[in-house]
Amino acid sequence: MHLADRRRAYRTILAQFVITLTTALLLLVAVGGVFAYSGLAGGMIATLANALFAHRVFVRYTAQQPGKLLARFYGAEILKLVLTGLLFAGVILWIKPLSVGALFGVFLLIQLMPIVIVQFLD
Repeated sequence: MHLADRRRAYRTILAQFVITLTTALLLLVAVGGVFAYSGLAGGMIATLANALFAHRVFVRYTAQQPGKLLARFYGAEILKLVLTGLLFAGVILWIKPLSVGALFGVFLLIQLMPIVIVQFLD
């Protein structure tokens, strides 16, 4: 992986963060505060988990170690899933009132955004 791949990954994370904030603002204006902070929480869960994944994969990589890269991918994905589960549990337990539809809807939107973002970054 090249430095360009690292930059692309971090620009994608930044774009996810901006889209999360924009979506939360649109929800605030359109339907209200509960939907806005629920959507913000969902978007931040996705963005933070993806940022952890990108950081774990791209830290101190050398091309001479493809086996270590594969292990790093698997480890990073496991950490991402654990973090996502913990953050969802925390949000569902501690944020009241909560719009579950906005929480999961914005989470899904942010998870799917890299497909679109990569097309614009190239």
